[in-house]
Amino acid sequence: MLYMLFLQLIIQKRKRTTMSKIEALDLIGQTNLVHLKTLDPKPGVEIYAKLEYMNPTGSTKDRIIAYMVQKGIEEGKINKNTTLVEGSSGNTGASVAMIASSMGLKSIIFVPDKCSEEKIAIIKSYGAEVIVKPELTYGKFPALKAAESPDYYHVDQYNNIYNPEAHYMSLGKEIWDQMDGKIDAFVASASTGGTISGVAKRLKENDSNVKVVLADPKGSVYKPYFEGKEDYMDYIESFHVEGAGKTKICATMDFDLVDEAIEFDDEKAIAMVQRLAREEGLMVGGSSGGNVWAALEVAKRMEGPAKIVTVLPDSGFKYLSKIFNKEWLKEKGFEHLAN
Repeated sequence: MLYMLFLQLIIQKRKRTTMSKIEALDLIGQTNLVHLKTLDPKPGVEIYAKLEYMNPTGSTKDRIIAYMVQKGIEEGKINKNTTLVEGSSGNTGASVAMIASSMGLKSIIFVPDKCSEEKIAIIKSYGAEVIVKPELTYGKFPALKAAESPDYYHVDQYNNIYNPEAHYMSLGKEIWDQMDGKIDAFVASASTGGTISGVAKRLKENDSNVKVVLADPKGSVYKPYFEGKEDYMDYIESFHVEGAGKTKICATMDFDLVDEAIEFDDEKAIAMVQRLAREEGLMVGGSSGGNVWAALEVAKRMEGPAKIVTVLPDSGFKYLSKIFNKEWLKEKGFEHLAN
């Protein structure tokens, strides 16, 4: 059966030799880590970025979905008749749709109305059904849909503990190994919180001195919640960066592993996205811009030698209709960036 073949594939990772038959799922993980050569703020202080857009669907979410689906199969919750159901700002939806199609399964993805046209098109291209809902409420619909039939399985990236565990097992280990254990700070934004929580746990287990910094968009509740503000829900406001920040606290976000939170806004993130494309040759999305902007702020405070690592979660090709579109930039009040 296809789902058993899939299980064998992701449990028994094949060695990538010239004689191996490489399949799409073999390409998840082991992404490159690069030095951002134009962003060193002072001698001896260096910023490195993990190119997570090099995963098969163009984002880091391939890691968690492969791992969570594997666990679902092992626990008997997913079989050949299962339809995978998930809520996503776009990237996780693409990963669910891709992995479902590779198993011969169906998938239903709920996305917010601010999801880019490119992300929706990518999800549909894998054969998934896409349902658009309002940004503030789309997250409740996957559970309601999954309750309609025992053949529906809610992946539930926002509460599934295997989300951060996937990053602990793969992304965190890769960063540590690629940096030869020489890391002073790790900077990342959070949506589900799986990336920063999983990576932080791995890094701090290896070296308790590694500083973990949360990069959070203005309008998200994470930074005010982390800072102990009882009225953290009052900080909610709309923002355009996708895949970063949240209007609720997710179970997969572990604030105990965070040492500091830094706020960025849409303008800072988009300007950094443009800079990365024009100076570093890296085509990335808005959350990547926010991550790198925050990493640079951390770097400015450090004295060399020091090494900071951040993550570039997805590809800029998913935002050609938005942050790389002059008309969209003008419409949203970023005329000075539309050049």
